[in-house]
Amino acid sequence: MNNETKKLVSALKKKREAEGYSIRGLAAQIGVSFSSLARIERGDGEPDNNSRIRILEWLGEDAAEAGLSFENVALAHFRAAKNIDSKVVDCLVKAANALKTVHGAKRAEKSKQNTAATSHESLPVELSKSEMEQMAQTFRSDLNLTDDDALNALAVKIDGVTVFTPEQAGLAEDCLSHLVGKGADSWSAMSVPLDEENDTWAILRNTQHPIQRQRVTYLEECWHILLGHKLTKIAKIGGAYGRTYESTEEHDAFFLASASLLPEKAIKGFVTTKEPIDTFADRYGVSLELVEYRIKRLGLWRIYKGRNVQLSDSSEA
Repeated sequence: MNNETKKLVSALKKKREAEGYSIRGLAAQIGVSFSSLARIERGDGEPDNNSRIRILEWLGEDAAEAGLSFENVALAHFRAAKNIDSKVVDCLVKAANALKTVHGAKRAEKSKQNTAATSHESLPVELSKSEMEQMAQTFRSDLNLTDDDALNALAVKIDGVTVFTPEQAGLAEDCLSHLVGKGADSWSAMSVPLDEENDTWAILRNTQHPIQRQRVTYLEECWHILLGHKLTKIAKIGGAYGRTYESTEEHDAFFLASASLLPEKAIKGFVTTKEPIDTFADRYGVSLELVEYRIKRLGLWRIYKGRNVQLSDSSEA
């Protein structure tokens, strides 16, 4: 265990005990698993950077007093592969900062006059499936779409939200070439608040992916914004990057994006009529995988697969 980790563990244990948290209780509070937090306090190996970030967030001013800090912090919604490489994260952080500098400077200055800024530390709100289906239906109705209409997701415009490609983000050539080249497969989209109240946003969209994937990931970022989700913190600690991750909110944003593209009635009609899945997917401009995701989330997989159930005629019980 290096000196940085020793200071982190000492500050963590001191504050946890002072505030009366059990390890299990604090684990639930900060979003680190109980087993991981217990291992960290025992000093068994080095915590990963994602856990470090969550602990440092919770320590707050106590972290600074212990000589602990973040480098290159960016607050954003962030859709990327779990094993994303540090170069991609570094470039996305730079993109977030560039977008804020160029497009958010005037808005940020104005926002300082408002002291009722939205808290980045609010607890996630989990929505029920029925609530999300209704929200997606209302979203489509606001766009004047029927259940038979395909949603042109990339044409959706939201007040206060501007969409950028990597080429428009003001990046240096090395980062731009990495995000659209070697690193393109490991990230999908990022949304960045441009003022302190989170009223104005920039969405950075990966244009290298298949159009079906671009549609759903763009809508996912839109829903993060529309739902007021807690921002992901991306930070550099000890030479490597890590990020926070709210699985509930990621699930809800993806669910709503998929339900917006594929309304419930359309899926039920597809399963009933047994239309070829590739024909149905093409009509709505989505992937086969997204159609099957919707079928499963609506509990229609058995019917889709034609798995009938019946009681046996045998008298044996």
